[in-house]
Amino acid sequence: MSMAQTIGKPSRAGGRGLLATDLSVLLVAVIWGSSYVVMQDVGKSVSAASFLALRFLTAIPAMVLMAAPTLSRLSRSEVFSGVAFGSLLYGILILETVGVQHTSAANSGFLITVSVILVPVFERIISRRRQPLMVYAATATALAGCGLLLLSDGLHPRPGDLIILAAAFVRATQITLFGRKTKRTTPQSLPNLTLVEFVVVFALAALTSGFTGTPVWRAAGSVSAGNWLLIAYLGVLGTSYAFFVQLWAARRSSSTRVGLILATEPLFATAFALMAAGESIGALRGLGGAMIVTAAIVGRRFEGRAAPTPEAA
Repeated sequence: MSMAQTIGKPSRAGGRGLLATDLSVLLVAVIWGSSYVVMQDVGKSVSAASFLALRFLTAIPAMVLMAAPTLSRLSRSEVFSGVAFGSLLYGILILETVGVQHTSAANSGFLITVSVILVPVFERIISRRRQPLMVYAATATALAGCGLLLLSDGLHPRPGDLIILAAAFVRATQITLFGRKTKRTTPQSLPNLTLVEFVVVFALAALTSGFTGTPVWRAAGSVSAGNWLLIAYLGVLGTSYAFFVQLWAARRSSSTRVGLILATEPLFATAFALMAAGESIGALRGLGGAMIVTAAIVGRRFEGRAAPTPEAA
């Protein structure tokens, strides 16, 4: 079955099939949780833009294989949408890649999760779509948790925390706009659209690297074998594989179930930060992170239970 066919009505898996689906999504959360430590490690010797370009250079071949059945039918609207959302994706990832160098891996994992509970707020503003009161209560709780993280080292938050928080705002905007567009336009092939996004991210990152003093074509030659493995790990598994699993799992179970499992990403980010990066989590930071994760899970659970408000013409 082609990837394009998986965009139709979801089919529900049961028993062992559902368990396998959940474990696949959980693996994505683990990989994403480890990505912050990986970005910190590789970032010591590779600039953010070059790292991002190389990451997507390794992701594109796998994405080409996924899009192969529908690539010959690539439409103009898919290209235009891919360029727009690819530009936003580049903004998210370059902020993440830079931000994680100036804060802890644990804080990065917690703060980027804020995007999950900002989406309902953005939908209320942009699409006038109402949500249950619990969703907005979860948003307030997550923002309070952000405050604890930002102030855990005193009245002067780390620059990286603010950069990661900016990435969360951009991610929430991208998710909101993508959901709004898919409801208003003709169906598009997600593999085609994602492939265009990947190419755009690679092109923008490669272009940006030219202004950092170390263009990607020069940086590639000086990357160590160990760093190439880490870059390929995030490119193939953390990017292409993660996309495939989310699409496949949403069809076999539900988008809400997938989102709830992915909300555990900060827990794995913290685990890797403690074990691999030697970071420490104080009581204030732990409380703030717990508030954000809890808010994300609660928000996911209650999201969509209220009937949407009719949009103005």
